[in-house]
Amino acid sequence: EGLYEGNPHEDPDARFIPLVEDIDESIEAVAGGSLSGVGTGGRIAKIHAAQLAVNHGTNVIIANGDRPERLYDILEGRPVGTLFVGKEQ
Repeated sequence: EGLYEGNPHEDPDARFIPLVEDIDESIEAVAGGSLSGVGTGGRIAKIHAAQLAVNHGTNVIIANGDRPERLYDILEGRPVGTLFVGKEQ
């Protein structure tokens, strides 16, 4: 549904992260890598893309892509996925 502290398919106790106000080392670690390298996909690529957007003041939501109807919920302001808060310019 969004970003978790671990893989929920492997760890049923993995905690869901609904809000990220700062993409720091702990978020990088959850994503499985460092943002300094070039990623080829997966969670770290999503976090890298989110970091680029939030650094320019744009909010980002990472949500379950298997449920496209969630876009309507996002547009209506319902809490969906993990919200990355854009930094004020």
